[in-house]
Amino acid sequence: MEALSTVLPPAACSVVAVHQLLYDRAPGGHWLLAMTTVWILLLRRRAPVTVFWAGWTGAMTGWALGVGPGPDFAVLVALYTVASARGLRYSLPSAAATEIGVVLVAVDVAPRGSVNDGIIILTGLAAAVFFLGTTLRAQRRYLASLEDRAQRLQQERAQREQLAAVAERTRIAREMHDIVAHGLVVVIALSEAAAATAATDPEDARDQMLRGAAAGRESLAQMRRLLGMLRTEERTALVPQPDLRALEALLADTRRAGLEVRLTETGPPEVRQNLGPAVQTTLYRVVQESLTNAVKHARDASRVDVELCYAADEVGFRVTDDGTSAPSAPTGNGLTGMRERVAMFDGDLRVGPGPAGWSVAGRLRLPDSGGRTPVPDHRVRPEAAG
Repeated sequence: MEALSTVLPPAACSVVAVHQLLYDRAPGGHWLLAMTTVWILLLRRRAPVTVFWAGWTGAMTGWALGVGPGPDFAVLVALYTVASARGLRYSLPSAAATEIGVVLVAVDVAPRGSVNDGIIILTGLAAAVFFLGTTLRAQRRYLASLEDRAQRLQQERAQREQLAAVAERTRIAREMHDIVAHGLVVVIALSEAAAATAATDPEDARDQMLRGAAAGRESLAQMRRLLGMLRTEERTALVPQPDLRALEALLADTRRAGLEVRLTETGPPEVRQNLGPAVQTTLYRVVQESLTNAVKHARDASRVDVELCYAADEVGFRVTDDGTSAPSAPTGNGLTGMRERVAMFDGDLRVGPGPAGWSVAGRLRLPDSGGRTPVPDHRVRPEAAG
């Protein structure tokens, strides 16, 4: 089809040119000029501007020699190609040159007294060819812009899906680490306590082992629920994320592992009650990971202080133990997960040596707030101790 559209215009112009050349009994030079001007159109798609000016020059030479209308029609075909393939920078000069040819041809072939009519008719024909080409070019550019936009939207959608998948994997990794690490630390601590008292107090050892088994079963059940959500493609009832109401159970688990835990909460009670689920879950997970690290890494620790300070624009937190300061802070997925959680609320996290052992402190900015309140200090109100 493309080959036919390439050959058909010069073939049609050749028919007109041959008819006129035969009628005029033209010499061989006229034939060569006419055929060259017409069949150069085969190259019009590769070099439309060059072909137009070559054809226009041949047509003007043919007009001067009286060759006939064949080369003139070739100029119209070349003008259409320039208008449809190039911008106004090239098509407007081509149109102006065509109009010059139109005037010359009208003066030459129109009957006396009808030159103006001939100019109008031929100008209308050239204008129709020009606007047909520019319209086709505009339509091509519009379709190309639509295709480009659709491609960019598809790429953006793929990028969003990829980012969402990465974010979901990161979230799942944090959740599994928090669930498994805390549960295993409690189980290990209770098992070691049971082993230490098995010979002297079998009943207490048995109680410690039962508590460890219960903690292990709870962690296993939570992990199974999380994995179950990954395996199913159907909409299922999601397990609620822990909030501040679950802190007491978390502190009780840590106490069973052998550490005294005191919880201090300061600030307006209504702020605590109105905290969003995401903020509460983040606070819970930060406290959970801090307590897990205290059980695992705090040497000779006997007490952990958990302090939460509520304000209108942010929530401060601090978890400190009274163990022996280690030379470096704990590292791993837990600390990375805490930083990621805090960063989601434009907060900060500081981990380092405290007055005795280690301290994990920071703050979460509440939504639509830009204020700043101090992180809670180390004073504990006796009536608030747990």
